[in-house]
Amino acid sequence: MRKREILLLGLPTLFFIVKDITATIAILSTEPGITARASFYYSIALLPGTLLVSNGNAFFVNILFGAFLGWLLYLLEIRRKRPQTESRQH
Repeated sequence: MRKREILLLGLPTLFFIVKDITATIAILSTEPGITARASFYYSIALLPGTLLVSNGNAFFVNILFGAFLGWLLYLLEIRRKRPQTESRQH
């Protein structure tokens, strides 16, 4: 397995982890109390996880989504690099 293929597996997951941690820090550090506006912005920042579950579990769903996306990109890269077989002769 080459470095590029390994990066395809890990980078999407890492991106979602960093995005969610940054969103949590930004929202919690700017608001002294949780307001409706802050809660709304936090829900938007945790997309796509908040489409499926509540805010509390969205972080975990985003990690799974990133892992799935990385796995999908990895499979597409492997398929692209595989030598093309001749089409069936009729």
